[in-house]
Amino acid sequence: MGDDAAKSVNGFCLEHIMALSEQRDIIAAEDIVDDRGIKLWAKGQKVSRSLQEKLLRHKLVRPLETALTVDGGVISDQVVATCHQMIEENDLLQRISGSAAARCLLDSFRETPMPGPFKLLLTTAKDTGMATYEHSLYCVALCAGIAARLNVSDHDAQQLLLAGLIHDIGELYVDPDYIRCNAPLAPSEWKHVAAHPRVGQILIQELTTLPAAVGAAVAEHHERLDGSGYPAQLTGAHLGKLGRVLAVADTASAIIANNQAQTAARLAVALRIVPGEYDRAVCQALTEALDTTAMSAIAGVDGHCLLRIRDIVERLERAMKLTMSLITQAPSKVAVDTGGYVLAALHALRKALSATGAVEASRLDTIVQEAHLMAEIHLVSREVDWRLRNLARNVYCRVYLLNQGSDLPFLEPLIDTLDSPKPTPNPAS
Repeated sequence: MGDDAAKSVNGFCLEHIMALSEQRDIIAAEDIVDDRGIKLWAKGQKVSRSLQEKLLRHKLVRPLETALTVDGGVISDQVVATCHQMIEENDLLQRISGSAAARCLLDSFRETPMPGPFKLLLTTAKDTGMATYEHSLYCVALCAGIAARLNVSDHDAQQLLLAGLIHDIGELYVDPDYIRCNAPLAPSEWKHVAAHPRVGQILIQELTTLPAAVGAAVAEHHERLDGSGYPAQLTGAHLGKLGRVLAVADTASAIIANNQAQTAARLAVALRIVPGEYDRAVCQALTEALDTTAMSAIAGVDGHCLLRIRDIVERLERAMKLTMSLITQAPSKVAVDTGGYVLAALHALRKALSATGAVEASRLDTIVQEAHLMAEIHLVSREVDWRLRNLARNVYCRVYLLNQGSDLPFLEPLIDTLDSPKPTPNPAS
């Protein structure tokens, strides 16, 4: 965004707001004026589709989000009530966030004022059917539980809950075809989605007077301590304490919301598969509430997961060989540094995969008769596959950001290998 971009209306967000205007009254709280001083919409006038074309053709003096109010929109009291209900209805949430201390932190959030622009955006996400809103409520509930277990101060806890509520609001500014896509996105498509944490931080900076710590937590909720996150691939020393908690809560909320078999086991594997990804104390605060001692069969798991884990090992090894070969031929410092980043990540992933014991177990002839081991292999293979795909996305985004993608053709074989289980030829051989 920035000063000039803030004056331009994002077409994706505007379409969401227009859809909301067909369900609720959205009123101009002030005159909407373009950068030439021409009034496009009068204060007190209801927003309608007739405004949409005008806004897309003009730059505004002030961001549109600050000029609109929504009737009957999302408020903090409603958020808290829904979170309490979700905790009551979900056994896992109950174990993590059902304590008196966690409920007290949630209740205190009722007093947190909702900035007008974010009331509009949250209501838009909620009423237009985006999964963003429900996911954020799970995140708020989990943040309360983790904060209570870590004895986070009331001040920091309230900032954390607010960051949890608005952390994905940047998704409203992304092409919804990417957000709603059920199939895995290609790295070139993923770069659009990967921008949403930074968009959220910019919205906080430009539309509100919220503390910088809230914006930083939003920007960091997909970062990882080992540098494997996005969008900036920051490492532990550069991540704040709220961002570290929000990263765990965001991951956990996505898994819990799916409500699939062995949710607790899936969550435990996701948080521990690669040591150093997440803050250890935060993970412990969450996982100590989980009962993962009884790993049982997962419906639909069969011998295919054994083939999958073996294919993943082969894919990881292919990627390591390809990376080492590409580094020797790299055309730029960006390509060399990217190759080093990938190689370090692959070494860590190979070490983590070996530590699970899944690979060794998959070679046993009798393993198919051990339901709990098959379930473990299934979960491990899913998580490692995801991290290889995530690494492919990070390579693409890193090169796209650092040198406008000029090295992408050179790195394409590596990106394809990381992103797909299918073997790709090594042009360096």
